[in-house]
Amino acid sequence: MTLGKKDIRKILFVILGASITAVTTNAILIPNHLLSGGIAGLAIFLHLITGWDTSLLVLLFNIPIFILGYRFMNKKFIFLSLIGTGSFSLFLTLTKGIQLPINESITAILLGGTLGGLGLGVVFQGQGSTGGTDIVAKIINRYFGFSVGTVMFAFNILVISLSAYSFGIDLAVATLATMFISSFTVNYVLEGIHHRRSVFIVSDQYEEIGRSILEKLNRGVTKIHGEGFYTKKERPILYTTVSIRQVARLKDIIRQIDPTAFVTITEVSQVFGKGFFDIKNM
Repeated sequence: MTLGKKDIRKILFVILGASITAVTTNAILIPNHLLSGGIAGLAIFLHLITGWDTSLLVLLFNIPIFILGYRFMNKKFIFLSLIGTGSFSLFLTLTKGIQLPINESITAILLGGTLGGLGLGVVFQGQGSTGGTDIVAKIINRYFGFSVGTVMFAFNILVISLSAYSFGIDLAVATLATMFISSFTVNYVLEGIHHRRSVFIVSDQYEEIGRSILEKLNRGVTKIHGEGFYTKKERPILYTTVSIRQVARLKDIIRQIDPTAFVTITEVSQVFGKGFFDIKNM
């Protein structure tokens, strides 16, 4: 398999993200008896109960998963995930014993969830993973129809249940909060900087509104031919995508031209194309 510049960039992202996740695990999660999601969470749990090496457990758990993944999954994804898992395990070994001086549980929850999510988000930006349930969930989704989110949620419920049984309900709830913050951070890393709003506008003054959007917001507008279902009259529909900061200005434009216009504004996670994010850079 030949590697281009984009592949090298992805590998660097995966290694960087794995290192952040490993440091967070050793410095914050383990000392505060907080578990992460997936296989890493199970490895942390066994380490806290038995004292077994976390990095070794991560590798052992992932061996059968990667054998399965190599047979069913995209080979480049498996390659990047192997790098992610290997890097995660390596940095777990290198940073063993590091501990942040945290005295408040809320600090551990917020910092552990945020940094853990940041690390995973960077790994996912590199289109890899740290192994474990990511691969299992994708295989189950492909061949059995269960969503990736459902599979990972089920596994995390198992991890939280183990935490509640062994460490008490307080630490289980703390683990749940850490997972929630981590998930939010992952989504923000992957999608936050590209969040936009898509807008549909139905108005008799569509020509003037469209021109104003082009001139004042410098955004492209598409005119879609529509028809009123009841009136059977032709009703052109304007479609555009704007940044979050431009929403208020867009509302002012529509309000000044046609206060009776029908407008829907919906959240868009990512936008690719001219004027936004170039898909060639992915």
